[in-house]
Formats: sequence, C-alpha cells, structure tokens
Amino acid sequence: MPRAVPNRTERIELYTKRAGEHAALAEQHGARSRLVSNLRGVAFATATISGLFAVAGSTPLVTAPISAVGALWFFVLVVWHGRVIQREDDARRWERVNQNALARVSDGWHELPDDGASFKLSGHPYADDLDVFGRGSLFQRLCTAHTHFGQQALATLLSEPRTVDESCRCQEAARALGPELDTRQKLEALAMAVVDPNDAKKPGSEKSKRRVVPDPEPLLKWAEGAPLLLDRPLVVWTARILPVFTLLGLALSFAFGLPAALWGVPLLIQLVVGFRMRGETTSVFMAVSSTEGAFLRYGPMLELLEGVDLPSTLLRRLREGVLVGKQRPSESMREFEKGLGWFELRHNGLIHPFVNALLLWDIHCVLRLERWQKRSGKTVREWFRALGQLEALGSLGAFAYDEPDTCWPEFEDGGAKLVAQGLAHPLISSTARVANDVNLPDSGVAMLVTGSNMSGKSTLLRAMGLAAVLAYAGAPVTAERLQLSVLAVRTSVRISDSLERGVSHFYAEIGKLKLVLDGARDGQPVLFLLDEILHGTNSRERQIGARWVLSELLRRGATGAVSTHDMELCNLTDELASRVELVHFRESVKGEEMTFDYKLREGPVTAGNALRLMQLVGLDVPLE
Repeated sequence: MPRAVPNRTERIELYTKRAGEHAALAEQHGARSRLVSNLRGVAFATATISGLFAVAGSTPLVTAPISAVGALWFFVLVVWHGRVIQREDDARRWERVNQNALARVSDGWHELPDDGASFKLSGHPYADDLDVFGRGSLFQRLCTAHTHFGQQALATLLSEPRTVDESCRCQEAARALGPELDTRQKLEALAMAVVDPNDAKKPGSEKSKRRVVPDPEPLLKWAEGAPLLLDRPLVVWTARILPVFTLLGLALSFAFGLPAALWGVPLLIQLVVGFRMRGETTSVFMAVSSTEGAFLRYGPMLELLEGVDLPSTLLRRLREGVLVGKQRPSESMREFEKGLGWFELRHNGLIHPFVNALLLWDIHCVLRLERWQKRSGKTVREWFRALGQLEALGSLGAFAYDEPDTCWPEFEDGGAKLVAQGLAHPLISSTARVANDVNLPDSGVAMLVTGSNMSGKSTLLRAMGLAAVLAYAGAPVTAERLQLSVLAVRTSVRISDSLERGVSHFYAEIGKLKLVLDGARDGQPVLFLLDEILHGTNSRERQIGARWVLSELLRRGATGAVSTHDMELCNLTDELASRVELVHFRESVKGEEMTFDYKLREGPVTAGNALRLMQLVGLDVPLE
C-alpha cells in the first residue's frame, strides 16, 4: 500500500515522475507499433507478389509456400499490432491520469475539462453561491470520474442531503480508497477509455475542452426492454431448422442431382421470414450499435470493482451488489461482446445479404443478444450505478490523498453545530490559504462578520459552506478539526440581477432570503450563510430588515454567519447580542499600499476602506 504523500512538493514530484514513466512507455510502444506496421506492409507485399507469381509464374512450388507464409505472418502481425496499439493507448491514458493529478496539486485544475457545469440547477439552496459546479468549482477540483454515471454520482454527493449514517459510510469508503493510488488511477484510466479511447491530449487542450461524455442510455433502454423475437417460438424454431434443410438440400442437389425444390422451397420460406422480421432485427441492431463501444468498455471497470476488497461497508455493498447473480458482470459483458461481434457482418455489404438469406443470420444474432438481454439486461444499470459510485468515492479519496492539510469531519447528534479549528477555503491554493477558527456550538447562535471590502468575509462564509458540503459528501475538509451535526445548508451569497425578467438586485436578494427562512421552518437544523445582507437598500431599512432576518433565523433554531460592511448593524439588541458573536477582518495601510492578512478577530471592525480604495485607483476623493 503506498504511503500518504506528506507535502505539496512531494506530490508534484510523484505525479511528474509517474507521468514521465508512462509517457516513456507510450513512446516505446509507439516505436514498436511503427515497426510492426512496416513489417505488416512487407508481409502483405510478400504474400501478394508471391501469390501472383504462384498463379502466373513458372515456379509455383516455390512461390506458393512463400505467399502462404507471408499471408500467415500478415495476419499474425495484424493481431500483434492491435495489441501494441492497445498498450500504447493504455500508457497514454495513464500518462493523462497523472497529468490531471499534477494539475490538481499544482493549481492547474481550473483547466481540467470536467467542471460539472451541466449539473447546475436554478434555485438550488447553495450550489451556485458556494461554486459547487462550473468553472473553478468544487466539482472541477475533486472530479476524477469520467463516465456519465460517475460524474452524476459525484454531483449527487455534493448537492443532495443525506443522513449521518450515509455520510459516515461515504467517509469510510473515501478513507479506504485514499491510499490506494494504483487502484484509483487504474479506475480513472479505464473510465477514460469509456469516454474517448483515443483521447491522449493534455489538460486544457482543445480536444479535452470539447469532450462529451457518452451516455449509454439508448443501449440500457434496449437491455431493460422486452425481447422482440426470443418469446416467439415459431420464429426461433424456423431460424434453427430451415437453414439446415436449405444447406442439406443444396448439398444433395449438387452432389446427386436432386431437384432444386429440395433447397429452393425452404430458402424461399427463409427469405419471407427474414423480410417479415427485418424491422425487428434492424431495431435491435440500431439499439446495440449506437453506443456499443462505450458500453463494452465498462467491462474492465466492472472487473476492477469485482476485485475491490477494502475495509469499507459501502464498498463491500457495491461489490456484493454486482456479484449477486450466477455470472460475474465482467463475464457477462464479454459474452455480450461476442454476441455483438456476430452482428458485425452487417457492415459487409457484399457478403451479408447471401449469408443472411442462407442462414437467417440477423435473426440468430438477435436471438443470441436477446438471451443475454433476458439474463443480464435488467441488472446492467445497477452495475453502472455501482461503478459511478466507486468513481465518485475515488474522487473523494484522491482529494484526501492529495491534500495533507485536511481532516476527517466528526459528526454529532443533536441541534445545529459547526465548530472548526483552522478552517480554510478548499479552492484556494494550499500555499495561499489562511485558516480561521469558527465557533457555532449550538442552535440559535450566529456570527456577525464585519470588515472592509476584499478583507475575506465572503471567503470565510464560502469556506464554512464548502466544509459542510464536503463533510456530508464523505470527503475530508481543509481544517485542523471539524465537528458538526447534520445541517441543511442555505445561502444568500451571490445575487444575480435579471433585467430580462425585470428582477432587481434587491428583489432577487429578498427572494433568496425568503428561501433561507422557509428552510428554517422545516424542522431540520439549518446552517445559514448570508453575505452583505440587504446591501441593495438604504442604511435604515437595511438595519431593520437585517436584524429581523437574523433574529427570526435564530428563533427557529438555525445557526450560521452573516457578513456586512455596515458597522451600524453591530448595534444589536440585548437579546441578539447574547446569541451573536461579533468578529471582523481588517486591512493594513502603509503609505499608498493596502494589504490584508485575512485573519478573523474578535469584535466589530472600526473603519472601512472604500475611500482608500477609490484613492488607490486614482479617484481623488477626500478621506474625511
């Protein structure tokens, strides 16, 4: 088992080394591929030229064997070449896996192609405010999943509520997968083959940015459907018996001169049956050939899942869930691949019509696939979902492995609670993060965060929200310690105007505040994070409205933080003052330079920086 990498420099060195090793291996296979390709050409030319001399020349006893040997070597080299190309592609994918890992630990992850933007949901209680999906998001930082099911599973972990038991099981699985670097990277490399088997581009390349994850849904719908021919005995027995009579009749007719009707009548019946069944056979062919490449490449991933044996209840359930039948999923997928191989004859327009007429080939292909469909089709979706969960949990394990400055959250029962030591924002570089303590020990308490512009108020609120999101997903958090109960995260941090809908900034904000308040009515403890509350209205109304919102949330048993640069909001009633901790960020000014240390301090801020910022950009505004 590989040891945990203790610091950022060693992580960079590790992934750089692994990427280089696989790049060198890919180059070796590439050189071998070019050599085998040239030898194929020589073998083909030898077989062709010798064959011509064997037919038209004067020494057929010499040239015919040479032609036969050349043809044999050509076919051997074709098989060998395919395997060499496969090894080169595998090495390129492993190289890409380590390049992506290097990007995640060296702050280049913003260029990785999978940012989860397609999972954005309008009106989600926190995803947009906390940058869970989209460019520069938590999803983009975490994601090592590449399949449709894997990315969907990761998005679900980051955006849907779960119980303490569910979060603990996810955490246990992520902790088990974290040190398993080779297993996680093998899973990722195999998943890349599902998405695009020929994509060996580096992170940020044009091809990787345009990548579309294939959706196996068309094939899954066919697999879960009802057979079209297998439950029709007349068709099944016709396909089994008539070709035998046709071929036997042909043999007897040519060998003994028996009447042509001996084979002509069954052949005519076969043509009628084949014509009548062409709709069904074409329908199945279109269903299984739409995304069959991606579908088949799930087989090696399933084989990996079958071999996962780690100390995790959830991982054991995933493994046992795919091994419930008599046949292993990977074996079933190989069987499906063989059945699909029969259908490849349809692509040969010269041979297929004759073979199909004589043997009812298409019907036999459909019957073989439908036997697989009846035996395994209903379980395939669950196999793929299990793989998706494994990919998602592997993403969390990779985050734990790559981030040494993290801890595993501790869940507690009871009311609302979030207490953290050394909490930092996970999307800020590990070299630039500033950690702060947060103390929300019970229901009905809050922090009022004051400070000047750019001092770190919004970053702190997002760090608190993302810590909760990561914890409930089962991931580690960027903190020294985190204790929390299960909380419904509700935020009002980023407010978007919508001129097309005629919604003003202030109206959009109070709409989000209503959603936060409504969430606190549901009975579940709420973590509220409100940034620059009601800053879209005048000072007097802001103070009245903000104090009421804060008081109402605390009355309903919620806990959380409110930020503002309006120092008048610090004048709280006695009741609020007993339940609200005043904290602030501040800046330092030396001459014309303003700096921030992003450290949280007790008490309210004493001054703002708006006028100084105006002066720093060249606006000659007086400070008094």
